[in-house]
Amino acid sequence: MRIAVPSRPIFDRLVASTRGEHQIIRAPQAECEMLLRTARAELACISPLGIGTASALSDYRIVGTTCLVGEEHLALASVRFRAGLEIPQTYYAPEPQDFITTVGLLLLAEQHELVLEQVSSAALADTIIGWNDMGEFPEHPVVIDLTEEWWLAMECGLPLGVWVCRSELAEEHDVVALTRSIAAAQLPETEYTDSGGVLHWQWSDQVREALRTTVEMLYYHRFIEEIPALNVL
Repeated sequence: MRIAVPSRPIFDRLVASTRGEHQIIRAPQAECEMLLRTARAELACISPLGIGTASALSDYRIVGTTCLVGEEHLALASVRFRAGLEIPQTYYAPEPQDFITTVGLLLLAEQHELVLEQVSSAALADTIIGWNDMGEFPEHPVVIDLTEEWWLAMECGLPLGVWVCRSELAEEHDVVALTRSIAAAQLPETEYTDSGGVLHWQWSDQVREALRTTVEMLYYHRFIEEIPALNVL
């Protein structure tokens, strides 16, 4: 089976115990979503944006199993502003297609009524949106932590990755058991981090509601064309 998972290290624990009969594809999350939509992967860990943009693909199921949802301050991703800035007008995203970029733009619109113009480099930008592992930006020292800002704005966690599979796979295989078997041993349901945040590693009603809220906000801000059905195994 071809299993696509984001290449960022925070997702490593979801595929820590891979077995030889499966092909694990590590790729940027936007590419994982494309691999699923084009049937080049049967199972993929994708974002709510990926679920929303795949809504035309009726043949998929969310797998209620291991996942990754962030709450409060995690120091994983940020919106950064140039020093001395009054009103930002432009932004640069190292990974413009990444879900985190969309989250940053959504929060700026929702919380601050800001719609920014994309530019081609950090040097030209008032604002930087991205994962914190994308580099240092000393000219943009004012930082909003994205998962904390999402928590304050939406009163729910931010789903960073959930497993989705093609429906025919769900009929042929126990994908819930499979995803659990390839995860790190003793993966907790909830993990409290040194930064003061919380990571949820297991599906729950709380995760379902966070996912529902997120896709509704993506639709409200026109990042997706329709609210997808959340068909959960």
